[in-house]
Amino acid sequence: MRFSVSTVALLATVANGSVLSWTEPVSGVQYSVGIPEVAAAPFDIYTSIVAPIDVTWAAVAYGGCMLRSPLLVAWPHGTNVVVSPRWATKQFSLNLDTDDNKSAYHPPALYNDTIAKVLKTSTVNATHWKADVVCCGCSSWFGGAASVPAMGDTFFGYAVSNLSIANPASPSTSIGFHNVVKGHWEFNITDARNSAGDFSKLTMPI
Repeated sequence: MRFSVSTVALLATVANGSVLSWTEPVSGVQYSVGIPEVAAAPFDIYTSIVAPIDVTWAAVAYGGCMLRSPLLVAWPHGTNVVVSPRWATKQFSLNLDTDDNKSAYHPPALYNDTIAKVLKTSTVNATHWKADVVCCGCSSWFGGAASVPAMGDTFFGYAVSNLSIANPASPSTSIGFHNVVKGHWEFNITDARNSAGDFSKLTMPI
């Protein structure tokens, strides 16, 4: 597994609004983000993940890291995509039941304080899968004590795996370790802001 950090994000105009897009260079996974023009959280976050077909799951961490911030995990299942809001309080713990005391991985648990709405623009084909999602409740957590800024520089985290998923039909299935890459990227979220009308078009495509 590799750890990667980037500060380069590109402004892109999609059919129904503007998003900031960034491609992780190791896995080739592209992440795009769009938000409404509001003063502060809470607000919905448009998130798009486009991944090569050999990526079994890819994730976004809205607080910039895996622990104690809203996570959105997505993966393909047949011709559809499945998305799963998650929350992690720990990543590893020492396993004293083994001779070598190897660390045990703790996958993030299902998180019920967010709602992920899969948009009909999500697709799966022979080479890639795309999850277009509106995440409700991902911009603010801990009762508003922590949040994604509505303007200025911020960090989003990411993780990618090619390990098999136990039950890909279920959003609550256990997911394997992010063995391909993990890290975070920095961008100015001001450039991802959309007017109310454009954000509505972005999150409710015709």
